[in-house]
Amino acid sequence: MQPIFIELPSAPMQEIYRTIQQVAASDLPFFIMGETGVGKEGIARYIHKNGPRRDKPFVAINCGRFTFELLQSELFGHEEGAFTGANHRRQGAFETANGGVLFLDEVIEMPLEAQKMLLRVLDTRIFTRLGGNKNLTTDIRIIAATNRNIGETVLKAGFRPDLFYRLMGMRLEVPPLRDRPEDIAPLVASFIREFSPKRGKRVTGITSEALARLEKAAWPGNIRQLRSTVRTAIALATTDKLEIKDFPYNFFTAPGLEKPLSAPDLKGNPSTFPEFIQILIFIWKTLPAETQQTIIHELSTHLPEFWRNFQTSHVATTDENPELLNIKDMDQHEILRAVAQRRIDAYASLNKAARSLGIDIRTLQKHAHWEEHNDAEN
Repeated sequence: MQPIFIELPSAPMQEIYRTIQQVAASDLPFFIMGETGVGKEGIARYIHKNGPRRDKPFVAINCGRFTFELLQSELFGHEEGAFTGANHRRQGAFETANGGVLFLDEVIEMPLEAQKMLLRVLDTRIFTRLGGNKNLTTDIRIIAATNRNIGETVLKAGFRPDLFYRLMGMRLEVPPLRDRPEDIAPLVASFIREFSPKRGKRVTGITSEALARLEKAAWPGNIRQLRSTVRTAIALATTDKLEIKDFPYNFFTAPGLEKPLSAPDLKGNPSTFPEFIQILIFIWKTLPAETQQTIIHELSTHLPEFWRNFQTSHVATTDENPELLNIKDMDQHEILRAVAQRRIDAYASLNKAARSLGIDIRTLQKHAHWEEHNDAEN
């Protein structure tokens, strides 16, 4: 996401700006906290812009994107031949940001060994490139950020307390976009200016009706999600102002997201399930690609165990609820026969029963009337 440089009018953001301006002239480190997509890098750039290092480099590193080895190279740089693929000398962030600001996004994801190395550089201002033996010095202002509860992580030994105290100079908490709807209008205007020329469109604004809808949405993905939504709407726009029709429903907002999500009653009416699935899909689309890949990997790893537990839990409840089908000790044919017979009993006609399963009548009857000797003859 491109950082937001405009000053936002909401009271919480104005308070953040005032705090930054009061201490920006010092070299105090900042620690920015807030949900994913609230604009933490934009705040970091605002600090840089209003501080004495404004004419020096601003370097941003997302600590959650790299393995320990790659993070070392990103921070310290490396010499030619330091590792496989190191075909030339490379300067790290401590060199390129020298004299300026180093923004460590998702710092809480940094491996403990990397935290130890970072603390040493902050204390001594001395580091060495990977594969090198020459001591280099750096003079940087650190701004760290996270979307997680850092206090809880420190207590669980996931983050070094000494590094925590070293970074926690001035703490800023950026509220989610749903708590500051006054910021949506200027953000939308900024995104229109950004994307309209790129899309070859002459979109100059947004209708009051569409803006009102945007201001009422919950935006679980915060500014990042709003930006993507406006970009899509501009691509679909047919007039010079964005209208409600330009925002695809499943991308603009989802049922139930205008209020905080609560866990669905999965024991209730099954007709409510599709709405819940829509919400899950909607939230899924707001996740970064790396997060989606991680979830897919974890699901593929644990799916067999989950399925076994799912079957066991359903079998265990059949005595309590006779409407559930007990498939314990059934083979494939027996399960199909039981399901087919249940549908025949539940519907007024064979045609409706077959349609409910997405099969034809002949296949339904075949499953319902299957016997063991039929299988043996085949």
